[in-house]
Amino acid sequence: MAILKYILPILLATVLTGCYEDFNPDVDTKPVLCMNSLITVGEPIYVYVSRSWLFTDKQAAGNHQVTDAKVTVIVNGNVVDADYLPQEGDKIYIIAESRTYGTATAEVQVPFAAPIGKVNLTPTVTDIWKGLHYEMLADITFDLNFELDVVDHPGYDNYYNLSYEKNNPDSNDAKFTLNRLDVKLEPIFKEHIDVLESIMVDEESYDFLYFSDQQFAGKAYTLHLNFTDNYYSVSSRYYDESLLDCGITFCLSTISRSYYNWAVYKWNVTEGIIGDLAEVGLAESKWGYSNVSTGAGVVAAKSETQYTVSLKEFLKQFF
Repeated sequence: MAILKYILPILLATVLTGCYEDFNPDVDTKPVLCMNSLITVGEPIYVYVSRSWLFTDKQAAGNHQVTDAKVTVIVNGNVVDADYLPQEGDKIYIIAESRTYGTATAEVQVPFAAPIGKVNLTPTVTDIWKGLHYEMLADITFDLNFELDVVDHPGYDNYYNLSYEKNNPDSNDAKFTLNRLDVKLEPIFKEHIDVLESIMVDEESYDFLYFSDQQFAGKAYTLHLNFTDNYYSVSSRYYDESLLDCGITFCLSTISRSYYNWAVYKWNVTEGIIGDLAEVGLAESKWGYSNVSTGAGVVAAKSETQYTVSLKEFLKQFF
C-alpha cells in the first residue's frame, strides 16, 4: 500500500467536503464480449468468455455469462481442438463469436522458458534453542540469502515473474516456516516505478515480483533474494533424517507482454500514485489494460522453469 493512501485522505478531507453530488449516468453502452485466457506450456487451453456491463447494472454484475459463444483457437495458422497442448514459440490466435454480443479476437505468442543458472545459498542462524532428552528437539531461526541467475533468451523482449513455495517435511514432528521475501534488496523488481513513485511506495507491503530483460537482454542476471526470520521446529525422540527434508521451490515464469502489462496495470491501480489520486477524486481512474479487440479481457501466455533448494544439509549440522 502506498504512503499516499494514508496521507492524502487526511490532507484533503476538508478541501473536498461539499464537492460531491449524486450523479446518475445515462450511458448508451452496448455490451461486448470479454475474453480471458492464461495459456501455459503443456496444459490445455481454456478460454473464459463473458460480456461487459455498466457498473450500475447490478443484475449483470451478478450474472454476465454468455451462453451462445463459439470459440475457435488457431495455432501457427491451423485450427486446433480442445486436446491441443501449447508449446514454446506457438503463435496463438483466438476468436470468440456470439450472435448476441458480436466477436472478440486476441493473439499471443507463447514465450520460451528461461533457464535458471547458478543458485547460491547463504544461510545465517539468528537464534537457536535445543532441548534435552530427545535426539531431535530444537527451534532454529535463520535468514536465507539466495543468488539466483536468470539466463535470458536472446532475440526476444522477455518478461518474467518469480514465485516460490516452501517444502515441508512429510511429518507432523517437524515444520519449516518461510517468511516473506524482502524485496528491497533486489532493485529489478522496481524497474517499472519512476523516481517520484519510488519515494511514495511503502516497501513493507510491496510484493511485485515481475520484471523485464531490458537491463540484461541476451545475458544473465543475478537476483538477490533475502528471506529473513525463517523458522524450523522439530520434536522427535529419535533421530530421523527425513525430518530435515525441507526447502524452497522457485518458479521462474517467462510471461507474454500482455501478462506483464496487465500486472503493471494492477500495480498502478492498487499501489501507484495514480490509483491513490483517483481514490480521492484528484485524477481519472486508470483505464483497464486489455489486448482483446473489444477492449475487454486479457489473453496471456507463460512458460515455467522450476528449481528446488534443499535445506537438509544446512539443518543436519545441528543434530
